[in-house]
Amino acid sequence: MVDIEKLRQAVTTYTHQASPTSANSSTPATVGDINNLVSETVKVLTCFINELEKNT
Repeated sequence: MVDIEKLRQAVTTYTHQASPTSANSSTPATVGDINNLVSETVKVLTCFINELEKNT
């Protein structure tokens, strides 16, 4: 069975970890920000895939 709470926690963590480093919304994203976004996206999607695979 899919652990919905685990998926919600993954999304919450993603939201915090993937946010830009600058609090100013008009500041362009840095290469580091984009690399971090990609890395965090991989983590959250992997979590979802792992949970879905439990049902196969």
